[in-house]
Amino acid sequence: MKVPEKTTENKENNERPQEKTSDLVAYRKKRKQRANTIKLAVIGGILILVVVIAANFNSIIEPFRGIASQINNKTSSDVGFPVQLPGSATYSFSRFGNDFLLLTDTYLYTFNTSGGQNYAFRHGCTNSVQTANDKRILLYDKGYYEFSLFSHTSRIYENTTEEKIVYGTLSSNDMAAIVTTSSRFSNELYVYDGGGDWKYKRKFTDENVMNVVFSGDERYIYVTTIGVENGEIYSAIYRFDINSSEDEIWRYQVNSSSIPCEIYCANSIVTVAYDNMTVAVTESAGELINAVTFSGELLAVDFSGSATAVLYAESATNKTVLAMLDSQNNLMGKKTVNILANRVVLDGDSAYLLESDGICIYNRNAELQKTVETVEEYSSFIKIDNYVYLLGYDCVQQQSLN
Repeated sequence: MKVPEKTTENKENNERPQEKTSDLVAYRKKRKQRANTIKLAVIGGILILVVVIAANFNSIIEPFRGIASQINNKTSSDVGFPVQLPGSATYSFSRFGNDFLLLTDTYLYTFNTSGGQNYAFRHGCTNSVQTANDKRILLYDKGYYEFSLFSHTSRIYENTTEEKIVYGTLSSNDMAAIVTTSSRFSNELYVYDGGGDWKYKRKFTDENVMNVVFSGDERYIYVTTIGVENGEIYSAIYRFDINSSEDEIWRYQVNSSSIPCEIYCANSIVTVAYDNMTVAVTESAGELINAVTFSGELLAVDFSGSATAVLYAESATNKTVLAMLDSQNNLMGKKTVNILANRVVLDGDSAYLLESDGICIYNRNAELQKTVETVEEYSSFIKIDNYVYLLGYDCVQQQSLN
């Protein structure tokens, strides 16, 4: 039998299933490629996001730090001056960047310069002490075991120590130095980063730690101590590298019974205010630059990058004296001031004192330049820009210096 030949239509019908299969395979390949491209784009985007977050972690996380402690964080919604206070004899009043803080035996408050309350925290400390930089407040319970770090509006962390806390201070970048007692040593010093993680420890066997300050780059700390040698009291200044467990880099000893009260580091110079003198040494080698002795007892001191202002009670005359020193610890001038003055605020080369007539402003040579009258009597004050904020028994008042 003769088999009929395939027509053109039959050929096309036989080829169509193969063409459809080829088209389907190609489509699937393209869809898979497109899916892979999308996955790679997503992964790339995630990687870029991770890099950006890592590079800007501190600024991104800052608004969320301590957010849990912001619940019910105010005791007053009033704004304006005078700021009414509960009335206490145990206020600690300090500048806090462009805000100010107030510590009582019950609360830690922060206020803005419009007189509004930013934050109120019931701290629970038995003997609360605060120290602050422009961004953070370190609050510790002296003689006890707890310390905390605060921002302007919240608590960032809380830590405890094994031994009792005797001293604490902050660096400009939120590192905390905490000094404790010790069952085996005189004191132990701990350094914590801005998140509360421990990073350095130093033991002091026979000397008591009095003050601590960080270097500008925060790699080094400068520590003052007092001790007894051959029956005589002495003081020492140390430099330590907080990235190393080695012994001190240098040590400078003061062979007198003078007690270190404050320490300051700027412009490659470490300056220590003792109860009756000031001493300046080089930051790099601990070499003496200058020492100035005062015939009296220190009442208050303040530092700036260009000057030191010392307020002391002169022994021979029973008067209160303001002494102004330059950045090299050279005496530039002295002036007898009101006997009730007990606080000095230094802004550049100008010293501000609260006296009976009001706020008195002195230049770098301790010469009176201006007096701004105040209406009432106040116990303390701080300066922010061209205003002073005055602490009374039950209020804080704002006063222009114009």
